[in-house]
Amino acid sequence: MLPGFAALAFVQSLRWSALLSPAFDQIATRFVGLSFFAAFLSALGGALLLRAQPSWRLLPIGDGAAQTLRPFTWAAAGLVFFGQLLITANVLVGASAAASTAANALIALLHLALIAGVLVALGRLRAAAQPDPEKPARNSLLAIVALVVWLAVLVAFVATLTGYVNFALKTAQWMVWGAIVGATLYLMMTFTDDACRAALSSSNRIGRSANSGFGVGNRTVDQIGVLLSAVLRLMLIMLAFGAVMAPFGAGVTSVFELFGTLAGGITVGEITISPGAVLRSIAVLFVALAIMRGLQHWLVNSYLPTTAMDAGAQNSVTMVARYAGIIAAVLWALAALGIGMEKLAVVLGALSVGIGFGLQAITQNFVSGLILLAERPVKIGDWVRIGNQEGDVKRINVRSTEIQVADRSTLIVPNSELITKTIQNMTLAAPIGRIQLQFSVPIESDLDAVRTMLFTAFADQSEVLDDPEVKVFIDSVDGGRAKLNCFAYVASPRDAYPVRSALLFTLLRQFREAGIDLGATTTRMELIGTPPAVGAAAGAAGIMAGPTDAAR
Repeated sequence: MLPGFAALAFVQSLRWSALLSPAFDQIATRFVGLSFFAAFLSALGGALLLRAQPSWRLLPIGDGAAQTLRPFTWAAAGLVFFGQLLITANVLVGASAAASTAANALIALLHLALIAGVLVALGRLRAAAQPDPEKPARNSLLAIVALVVWLAVLVAFVATLTGYVNFALKTAQWMVWGAIVGATLYLMMTFTDDACRAALSSSNRIGRSANSGFGVGNRTVDQIGVLLSAVLRLMLIMLAFGAVMAPFGAGVTSVFELFGTLAGGITVGEITISPGAVLRSIAVLFVALAIMRGLQHWLVNSYLPTTAMDAGAQNSVTMVARYAGIIAAVLWALAALGIGMEKLAVVLGALSVGIGFGLQAITQNFVSGLILLAERPVKIGDWVRIGNQEGDVKRINVRSTEIQVADRSTLIVPNSELITKTIQNMTLAAPIGRIQLQFSVPIESDLDAVRTMLFTAFADQSEVLDDPEVKVFIDSVDGGRAKLNCFAYVASPRDAYPVRSALLFTLLRQFREAGIDLGATTTRMELIGTPPAVGAAAGAAGIMAGPTDAAR
């Protein structure tokens, strides 16, 4: 900004001194404007290249490339300044057609030389950056852009030589102008993206306030920042496109006219959707979600703890209230957008066919989830068995239920499976757990002592209940061994397995110390009938030995 203000101060001092004629006053005004623009162009090149501060550089180029390209930005600033000032002066002083044409041709050739010099420098830098010259890197987009620019330079140069000076000048100026707009767009898009991500981040005060006040998750805050950045960058691209097309009559004002049309709203059927209505709907949605979060906080922390509901029932009430609040918030936001219940009913009616076919499974799981929350055949904290899997119910959502199995992994079961299929809920009616021990001891053992050891072992376990009492039975006597069957009970099925294991450790140690064998039941194999070969040999032996031996 300083060169422009310096030029403005200089021109204003001349005006106050009455040293400018009306014609030169117009040139002076043009001089001030070109000073601002040339200074901006030079500063833009310095901001993008940053020769002295490579760690701040935005462009993915090395120090050598920055040093090489920096003089071209100064040349472009000087060429734009002096070229436009010369053209303005020729017009205001009424220079002859030949002089104006010669000046325009010189300016066009200088522009073309500048563009060609930049292309040559970029080509050399790219070639020097390749590790293997025989295998150049393939970048189709850069190659196409370079080819198009070279063709434009060639066409403009031929047009200058053949007398089409104004065409060549416009073409050269448009290419330089396009490069300036592109560099500005790159800088503004980078700044916009950084600003949006920094302002709407889960780690700053705005993100924490959105999380605590409206219940917006940290990832959602980050996503809003990314979406806002995308919208603003899209607007910048549209403005840049209008600026590039300004020499052809479609300037930035055309883009603003398009924005004005969009601001007026887009009518779809009987509904007019405008940016103001969308913003109003989003604000209503956030307010409704904040109210819903406050009510849910009051339910969880104030009201439900005073009731006689268990943890599962409180969770069911909380989940139903949460989903009802979300539905109410969405309906309220749609009403603020201009979509009333009667219009929403038409939309839902049109979607009913798709719900009936494509979304049948999702709808079934949704309804099943509501049934689970209402009837509570399965609630959080229950121990259930589904097929060959069993575990604790950790969370009941509208679509699925999460069950944590023994290996700490999570089994996600669709809610329809819990409604339509048979499951075993081991803790639904607060049942007690049963422990069963089956083993055998030799018949010669002191069975009364064994029975006493069993009762003592069960009594030493504090988890074993006194009511129902412990039972010890002899099922049968087989193969010289007495088969014992013992039953004991604990407060919960969850305690049965660890208590059973502890009992086995104790009994195995005591039986070993008492010399009681707990081995497998003795198996005896008997042959029924006589094989033919053995029968024939026995017959022959009977004939030789006589009747008495054969009978014996």
